[in-house]
Amino acid sequence: MTDDELVEAVRARVKAGQPTNFASTLAAPELASLDEVEDAERAIGFRLPPLVRRLYLEIADGGIGPFLGFSPLHDEELGMVNVYLSCLNAEPSPEDPPALPPGVLFLCDFGCAMWALLDCRHPAGQMWWWEEGDRHKLDLTFPQWIQAWIEGDLTHDYMEARRLLDESWVGPWADEQP
Repeated sequence: MTDDELVEAVRARVKAGQPTNFASTLAAPELASLDEVEDAERAIGFRLPPLVRRLYLEIADGGIGPFLGFSPLHDEELGMVNVYLSCLNAEPSPEDPPALPPGVLFLCDFGCAMWALLDCRHPAGQMWWWEEGDRHKLDLTFPQWIQAWIEGDLTHDYMEARRLLDESWVGPWADEQP
């Protein structure tokens, strides 16, 4: 699917009252303004991938997408920028996982300490999977990931099957190492 087709498919889900996977989320938030998007990009030091940018500007400032939906850009508690800056500036304890690389954002909360992460260093937005501190780069770009959601294929198993070892990290508590 092209970016235009993906935007229209997401717009159709939102219009049908299905902006996320949960029936309790019936309406999407307001759009992000261009100033809000540009402020977010300055704060993280990377430009958002084009399709991600379009969804925030044309559909909603978070609250759409898989499971609980994308994080809003600037919310005080759950905003993508605030979480990113908090993680970037945190002083981890020895048992914490190593910090994420600069430009990798917590994008979408799957619940139960699982997150889809977005790598803004990649032009299309490389996707990562975070599960209870373990993280894996995925063999998926954001457009492929959002298409899998639209088509009903985006499951835990789907993402597990696309794990890459490059830049992945598995905690010392794991039974198997990458």
